[in-house]
Amino acid sequence: MYARMVIGEAISEEQVREFARIYICDVQPKLKDEPGFQSARLMVEEGGRMAVSLTIWETRDDCLNYHSSRCYRQFVSQTQHLLAGDFVVKLFKDWGSG
Repeated sequence: MYARMVIGEAISEEQVREFARIYICDVQPKLKDEPGFQSARLMVEEGGRMAVSLTIWETRDDCLNYHSSRCYRQFVSQTQHLLAGDFVVKLFKDWGSG
């Protein structure tokens, strides 16, 4: 199992709310159709402007395929103007499941 963590910083509190709305309303429903997708969480910094998306994938290839997918590219194009910079994307392998 692999986790994909995407971190972004919005320009203002209003923009972090818009970012969250797009993620919850547009991205999460589409993720269910992506091969290997298992789960997704969006966390927003308490009292701040940082947002973290954590998605869980069956395989590394599933994770990487999503990163180059149309769905992800659309998400970036919908939200890039809300961010103070670019997304930081990290992949993690689950070492705890044996």
